[in-house]
Amino acid sequence: MRKYGMLFLVLGLVMSGPLSSLSGNRMNQSRVLKEWIQKALENNSRLEAAYQRVLSAEKVIPQAGALPDPQFTLSLSNLPVNSFSFNQDPMTGKLIGVMQMFPFPGKLSLSKEIEEHKATAKEYQHKELRNQIIQMVKHFYYDLYSIDRAIETTQKNKALMEQYALGAEAKYKTGSGLQQDVLRAQVEISKLEDKLIMWRQKRLSVGAQLNALLNRPVQTQVEKTEPGLKLPDRPLQRFSAKEIEQNRPLLKAWHQRIQKAETEIRLAERDVWPDFTVGASYRQRSDLSDMRQMTDFFSATLSLNIPLYLNQKQKAKVAEQELAYQAVKSEYEYVKINAFSEIQGLLAELERNRKRVELYQGGLLIQTSQSLESAQAGYKVGKVDFLTLISNWMMLQNYELQYVFSVSDYYKNLAGYVRAVGRENMPGLDSTNMYEKKTMSHRSQK
Repeated sequence: MRKYGMLFLVLGLVMSGPLSSLSGNRMNQSRVLKEWIQKALENNSRLEAAYQRVLSAEKVIPQAGALPDPQFTLSLSNLPVNSFSFNQDPMTGKLIGVMQMFPFPGKLSLSKEIEEHKATAKEYQHKELRNQIIQMVKHFYYDLYSIDRAIETTQKNKALMEQYALGAEAKYKTGSGLQQDVLRAQVEISKLEDKLIMWRQKRLSVGAQLNALLNRPVQTQVEKTEPGLKLPDRPLQRFSAKEIEQNRPLLKAWHQRIQKAETEIRLAERDVWPDFTVGASYRQRSDLSDMRQMTDFFSATLSLNIPLYLNQKQKAKVAEQELAYQAVKSEYEYVKINAFSEIQGLLAELERNRKRVELYQGGLLIQTSQSLESAQAGYKVGKVDFLTLISNWMMLQNYELQYVFSVSDYYKNLAGYVRAVGRENMPGLDSTNMYEKKTMSHRSQK
């Protein structure tokens, strides 16, 4: 009996592992996570492509506000084909001219304003993508956190089950135990080995996705996450609908699209008015062979386009832009409702995960641990069978994993919430510090 007492003393020490992880101090911000976020923002090719599209859109703005290129004319007129001489006929001359089209006042400024709205929308799209990438990095980090803790828990439980197997085998040898208990323990050890294989393969898969997001070779070794993650003590910060509309880059991009559509209506209405083309030319004539002196000519022209098909073209264009404006507003309402719906869903998930974590911390883990200790003591003196011991052990193992997954899910949902309300971080809650930002442009900093 002394031998079994020593055995279960060891088991008691092993069982203290999961509870000790609950007493760890809350992490401020993992060094690993901060490094991954910074690398993703610096190296992600998709984010870089979005940044280049912003710069490209900004280059269009001055083009839209510039006048059309002038036309230069150089011609020969009335040159006799029998001699190709410039002094044979008084009608022969050499002409040089220039023409410039001037859009009706206001058209160029409106065209430039349209491109400004396009460029600003792309800036907000870039910021939205930036927030999405930050969320994705956090998502992978907390996935890896739960996987690392699951591997640790499974390894610990495998060591514990090996101790159970030794105890069952010792009882069987002395005639106080059953062979089926030994076999059951060996089966459980094999099942835990299978779970370890599964968790390690899942870690490789998540690590490959993270490496792709960081734009580095998928085979790159991914660092192990730090243990001891607990929920924040501060209450979750909530935002009004107005604050979300003002902060969420996605919604701000749609606001720019609406303003662009409004400006396109104004431009279509201005297209009813004609554009002007101004031209000037100088015609030089050579003195004739009969000694007559020829005078040079100067000409000037002013032309404009006549909106002859006003109803079929210009007014139809105005109607087209008005319909497009209504379509953009309707799409915005759909996007906004879905954004608010996503936020409500995330808040519900955050509350659910918080309650689950509190349930595990406040009772389930302690109770199941005590239940297992009681089963161990009962099994030692023969009052509890091996099946009951295993059942209590499996219950604690399941709750340990569910606790870790609930903490991980809470922070994954929190990352989604931070992105959905238009923030990069929420100090004191997601513990993410400000990251070094890539400068967009001089215009976007104003």
